[in-house]
Amino acid sequence: MSHKVIILDVAKPDFREIRSYVQKDFGDAVWNDVNQEFKDMFRKISAHPENGKDIQELKEVGVQNFRFRMVRQTRIVYEFNASEVLIHMFIQTRRDFRTHLMNRLFNL
Repeated sequence: MSHKVIILDVAKPDFREIRSYVQKDFGDAVWNDVNQEFKDMFRKISAHPENGKDIQELKEVGVQNFRFRMVRQTRIVYEFNASEVLIHMFIQTRRDFRTHLMNRLFNL
């Protein structure tokens, strides 16, 4: 069963920031390839959200059903239930994942 993938409004600026960075530093052709990789990953997440990697920082505080998948150097952090996948953030690996995650998900 496929899940509906919803990119939350709070995650959209993350994606735009990544797009701007890739286009500026690597050009439109590379962005087109990367964008296609994101679309492919969204399809994979839709089909099997449970296959993402657990987020230990959230498991430690009892939060379940959150996972992440990688597209190049970007983590896609999402939550899922029986019918939907909610994408909470796109975060590049060069950023402090734990701090950004806690700030975003718990509005610290």
